[in-house]
Amino acid sequence: MRYLRKNHFWFLTGFEVFALGILFLETDDFIGRPPDFITNIDAPQIAIALVLVGLYSMIASCGELKGSVRDIVVFLLLFIWSFYFIMFLIHDLAAPVMIPHFSTVFTFFIVIRILFEAFWSDAR
Repeated sequence: MRYLRKNHFWFLTGFEVFALGILFLETDDFIGRPPDFITNIDAPQIAIALVLVGLYSMIASCGELKGSVRDIVVFLLLFIWSFYFIMFLIHDLAAPVMIPHFSTVFTFFIVIRILFEAFWSDAR
């Protein structure tokens, strides 16, 4: 647990992914009226994968986060949030009124935050 203070960012971001997975498991249709090719991004199988990635990130953050373990955590978290940002953006662009929803803006700032932490943090 002594590394948790140093890796708190990655722990909290992993918890966000975990919470997103739980949200998708609890809600039947989180994304209302999506275009055909993004209908399954809130499916239970994907939600379970999100929960597992979130748990992995939180557990890995409790230890020394260096080398390939850090690279895997950064890649997984950045991939997931970038993917959902793009999907939410496509969903918003396909809507009758092209105004970004809160989820799109929120995921955009999470992606930016992950990029800043990955490239400029002292926890390398």
